[in-house]
Amino acid sequence: MENVRPGPIGFSKKKARKVLDKHNIDVLIASTPVNVFYTTGMPTLHVAPNPILYVLYNQFPTMSMVRRDGQECAFTWIVYQSTDKWTWVEDITGTISPQQTMQEVCNKIEEWGMSDKTIGLESLMPRYQCDYIRERFPGATIVDGDRAFLDMRLTKTEEEIKRIKKSTQIAEKAIMNVIDASKQGITDNELLQIARRTIVDEGAEGWDHLTMGIGTSDPEAPGMGYTVKTGEINRIDIGAVYKGYISDISREFVVGEPPEGAKEHMDLMIKVQEYLEENIKPGVNAAQLNKDVKKFAKSLKRRGMVFVTVHSIGLECEEAHIFSPMRTLDIEFEEGMVLDLEVWKSFKDFHLVGIEDCYRVTNSGVERLSSLDKNIYIR
Repeated sequence: MENVRPGPIGFSKKKARKVLDKHNIDVLIASTPVNVFYTTGMPTLHVAPNPILYVLYNQFPTMSMVRRDGQECAFTWIVYQSTDKWTWVEDITGTISPQQTMQEVCNKIEEWGMSDKTIGLESLMPRYQCDYIRERFPGATIVDGDRAFLDMRLTKTEEEIKRIKKSTQIAEKAIMNVIDASKQGITDNELLQIARRTIVDEGAEGWDHLTMGIGTSDPEAPGMGYTVKTGEINRIDIGAVYKGYISDISREFVVGEPPEGAKEHMDLMIKVQEYLEENIKPGVNAAQLNKDVKKFAKSLKRRGMVFVTVHSIGLECEEAHIFSPMRTLDIEFEEGMVLDLEVWKSFKDFHLVGIEDCYRVTNSGVERLSSLDKNIYIR
């Protein structure tokens, strides 16, 4: 039986040509595992069925290159014999050391006639790789390729959206299993075990993050033995990874009666999130919407700051902050983007309490990929 190579998941030669023309890049080099996966499908992610290419990246780096016309090539550990099971790229060179990898990368740049052209590199490329290319091609123009990769990845294919949606369903199942198991005295370690077991049992490769705030504990550092107490707000924030693609969902829950004012607090957060739902459409400028949503939030409650974040999601949880308290991109929303809409505000002693869900941008607005009730869950 003839072996049939898999097709691209999100990568498109047509899109690559358009993006590289826009940024005037003749050859774009992928060096980080996530961009190598995007451009080749090779199992370079930390949650691959066997993440050996990720684990051995320091000794046997896997890299890829995209030419302005969309032509691709890749370089990987020569011992890895299953490239045709994973990637649509046929031009693959096996290497046995970082030095040989860089020699072969530069040989291919020469073969393609790009020695004195514009070469795009990732800002997170290891220094030895960047230095090798600069020294080998002093006549080339070296530019930052990060925005080119982002422009390719921001809008998702139907297959990518399908994977993110499945990842979202798995994360929500884990959240509900944690909430259903919660009771006075149960520890964060026990709840983390439930979340991990659910994620794997539901078919995901693993998790991107398991954020869990039990009462006033630090939600970014769970697993310290904190116990659930009656009347305290608890936060669970999960990102599952399904076939490489990530979700990002959070919910609050309370065992017993919630603190006074908690419901009103969450109602405010939901209203701000719904404002985003109603106003994100293709063609809407993100920077302007950021200003508008701040005004709307302030009109609801003048005291205290409401933190609003809209970030793109895909192969990375926070692929790019479209806008947040720290950063804003002056871009327009496009059909096919997948976004996480987060709204937070401090509440008494419980740090930030709020809501976040995943959405896809359609031709007329947004479609919510999440399905959980938005209110605080009461156990």
